[in-house]
Amino acid sequence: MTTRQKQFIYILLFLSFSVHAQDKFIHNLSKVPVFLNPSFHAFKEKTKIGVLGELANQDQGNQSQHRYAFGSTFFEEYNFQLGIDIFNNNLKDNGFNYTTAGLTYIYKLQLSNDWLLYPGITAGYGNYRFNFNNLTFQDQINIFTGQISANTIDPLAASRSVGFLDLGASVMLHNNMNMVFGLSAKHLNQPRLSSEDSEDNVNQNMLISGQFGYEMNINPYGQSKLPEYSYLYFFNAVSVQGSSTRLDFYQDVQLGNMSFGINEHFSFLEAASFTELGFATSITLENFEFGL
Repeated sequence: MTTRQKQFIYILLFLSFSVHAQDKFIHNLSKVPVFLNPSFHAFKEKTKIGVLGELANQDQGNQSQHRYAFGSTFFEEYNFQLGIDIFNNNLKDNGFNYTTAGLTYIYKLQLSNDWLLYPGITAGYGNYRFNFNNLTFQDQINIFTGQISANTIDPLAASRSVGFLDLGASVMLHNNMNMVFGLSAKHLNQPRLSSEDSEDNVNQNMLISGQFGYEMNINPYGQSKLPEYSYLYFFNAVSVQGSSTRLDFYQDVQLGNMSFGINEHFSFLEAASFTELGFATSITLENFEFGL
């Protein structure tokens, strides 16, 4: 590989770290608010587990995959909840893979007869990995025959991997009726993401997010044609990370064991902006909920 090509690879590596210093977001936050705010693990103080998968295909053929799993349980005797979160983001065609796992401790505080406060702290570990196996290096090309060998001794062909410790804090406040507030801060230590090969430091930007949820009973007296348990639920989130801002709005109608909703997402990054519109539905069967 020539010096110019090596410089180009280093630039790509640096730009990739810069782009991925911004967090990825899942599109099901109204059902899984713990993704943004781990203190939501303690909501209703139950033992629960869940998995989520997202797949996005782009016009250029790139494929982005999100995998998220979580679980938590409440220790009533000691008045706290423990939650664990595992998230993976994979960009199939460019060899990028990001995995993080975190453990959260949430303590229960009774403020009044109606309001409960759940402060939490999170400690986790993350790993960024770049695989350059899809690239063709100079020593693989036979200039006389045009054939390309599968082997290379170029040192840049090796995968790049960066691991880091990640810290966060969160709080969730809710009443016993219909309202919930949340505030969370991820990457408090702003871990370094750049590898030892890079001359420039790239740090994970701190992510500050606020959440608000409100539930309205649309059949309080059970006299309409709607199911007995019918609610309109609003969930909103505002997230700021470095120069980027993201707004998420959800409106869900719960009709017995079925729910239907729409969601809107607005992202602002310096001079660029992006808008997304989504639809969601779910069904609850005893202790299981399935959503699409």
